[in-house]
Amino acid sequence: MKSDRILDCIGFFCPMPIIKTNIELRTMKSGEVLEILADDPGFEKDLPAWCKMTGEMFLGMEKEGSIFKGYVRKK
Repeated sequence: MKSDRILDCIGFFCPMPIIKTNIELRTMKSGEVLEILADDPGFEKDLPAWCKMTGEMFLGMEKEGSIFKGYVRKK
């Protein structure tokens, strides 16, 4: 998936990947896509739940080894 920015949250654990995602999205324009890299197992469920709560658009999650790649489109 094509993204406008990549946010590296590898090595950070709950709640930091979501906090960093929120901060990064605040600096982006509506419609831009953020790719978030994380190795926290909880991130797989946390990101879609956070998007549902905030109204941001969850586009999907991929897993490569122990790394999750989450995609969010800014509302």
